[in-house]
Amino acid sequence: MKIGVFMGGISSEREISIKTGTAILKSLLRQGYDAYGIELHKDNMLKAFLDEEYDVAFLALHGIYGEDGRIQALLDILGKKYTGSSMISSAISMDKDLTKKIAISEGIKVPKTYKIHDIYKIEDFPVVVKPVIEGSSVGLYICKSIEEVKKALAELSEKEVTIEQFIKGEELTVGVIQGEPLGVLKIKPKKGLYDYKSKYTKGMTEYEYPAVIDNKDYKKAMEYATIIHNSLKMNGISRSDFILSNGDIYFLEVNSCPGMTETSLVPKLATLKGYTFDDLIKKMLKEINL
Repeated sequence: MKIGVFMGGISSEREISIKTGTAILKSLLRQGYDAYGIELHKDNMLKAFLDEEYDVAFLALHGIYGEDGRIQALLDILGKKYTGSSMISSAISMDKDLTKKIAISEGIKVPKTYKIHDIYKIEDFPVVVKPVIEGSSVGLYICKSIEEVKKALAELSEKEVTIEQFIKGEELTVGVIQGEPLGVLKIKPKKGLYDYKSKYTKGMTEYEYPAVIDNKDYKKAMEYATIIHNSLKMNGISRSDFILSNGDIYFLEVNSCPGMTETSLVPKLATLKGYTFDDLIKKMLKEINL
């Protein structure tokens, strides 16, 4: 059985995807699997899946053409097995507005959301303006006025965006693998905003795991992340992000293919359950009966 680790792609998260894929490939080789890496770019996004020799696609792709269901649909058509969530689960979880609606239907609180044509109805600032379909805090703007909202919308004019209430509180994230919550991690950026630079630059963010919060809130965050994972019928690993504010937990978004780099959060959370990085990789393969 030959495993192809697909990484790279054409999204804004290409660089992180390559780091994720490289770490996964090293783990597979270390464990004795027959695996090799395939770097995707604009000229081989389709060709690689058709021409490469592999029995299983280990997907290490982030963002569009990776996490949004399109690659999963292609692999379904080709009859190839792949890691992670299905086409439908990937597509829905990638859309921040859709996932928030599902969270609401499950009784989970989310920040108040505004439509673009309703920006003049915003009374409480700041608000967050960000792409509906994007990850790694790419294109994230914290706006303190209508003027700043307009500027952010202009910067993101080629993308579908969502505008939501900014909730000041503690940033939490919960990893789930095969329906099992791994624990809660608190994100403590040193410069206030957990943006792309803070996320992927060593030393710019502190991570507290297990998160030192009230036990009731800890359990609730894990419960909510598990509900999201199961409601979207996700497979493999997911990571849900929350804000804890005044005793309330607000769901922000879920990642169907979270980063697996040296600074990534899921491998950190896995240690709370006694799982190594290699254990996570092995579990993802076992889920597809390998």
